[in-house]
Amino acid sequence: MMEKPRRVAPPNCQPPLSDPAVRGLWLAITTLAAVIVGAAGGLLGWAGGMNPPTAILTGGGAFAGTILIILTVLRFNAGSTE
Repeated sequence: MMEKPRRVAPPNCQPPLSDPAVRGLWLAITTLAAVIVGAAGGLLGWAGGMNPPTAILTGGGAFAGTILIILTVLRFNAGSTE
């Protein structure tokens, strides 16, 4: 019976997101996207008739939710099991 050939990674091959510079870049992109989503959520809430403090809380919730979703997707995509 023939054995399946194993795939061997090159010696300099690192798992995705293990390089600190790449992780910092992804964090910056994630934060920028979350700021845009949070600002849009807050503005839409205010335009929809919410008072300013409630609209700010809505934008903050949208910001936090976006950060959590994007970081979870990145972690899943990188294959982290921790």
